[in-house]
Amino acid sequence: MTTSDLVTHTRPAPLPPGGDPPGPVSPRAAALRDAVSVLSGIASFGLMLGVTISALGSNPLAGLAGTFLVYGGSAQLTTVALLDRGIALPIAVLTAAVVNLRLLLYSAALGERFRMQPRWFRWLAPHLIIDQTYLVATTRPSFTGADFRRYWIWVGASVLAIWTSSVAAGIALAPLLPDLPHLGLVATALFIGMLIPRLTSRPAVVAAMTGGAVAAAVSVVMPALGIIAGALAGVGAALVVSRND
Repeated sequence: MTTSDLVTHTRPAPLPPGGDPPGPVSPRAAALRDAVSVLSGIASFGLMLGVTISALGSNPLAGLAGTFLVYGGSAQLTTVALLDRGIALPIAVLTAAVVNLRLLLYSAALGERFRMQPRWFRWLAPHLIIDQTYLVATTRPSFTGADFRRYWIWVGASVLAIWTSSVAAGIALAPLLPDLPHLGLVATALFIGMLIPRLTSRPAVVAAMTGGAVAAAVSVVMPALGIIAGALAGVGAALVVSRND
């Protein structure tokens, strides 16, 4: 064998554009790659939430604790905003729970992959279910059993680390920023940006339009119940449309 033959035989095969390396991908490598793929969206939302927590005068330690305990940006942002408006804590918590109802659907969709796991995993791991972890997990159907367990722990912990550090950075940077009188509009714009890409079906469009209209109408009379009423109305409308389609 010549030197050129040796180089040819020992050189790794080129990777396909944007593809995984040839052969199986380890759960840890796949998890870290998937966490990086959602980093920009999570980091931007986390920074905005951290700035909002600071701007509204909320306790920064409570805000950081919420990044893990609530582990839902939209729910935590809703809670912080409602408490700032003087809404009672039970109503704010109930509203946040309604905002996070979609996670029940994610749990049901992942149920088969959780069912055969150890008891400790079935009790603790569902806490890491959010939009991003659910979506990336659905792109890895080959991971089952112990492989799925390792993948889920790695991707969940990585996304949680990105989320928590982003919120902490937002809280730390907020005092250095100028006054933000339009901060509420920033949050609204972010929610709209997250919503529009999901309007890909008739039930989704009907749910968004119905929920928005009901929330706006109820908020005029009872501001504390606007989000709850809108969310319930949107879910109900989507169910009716889905059954009729």
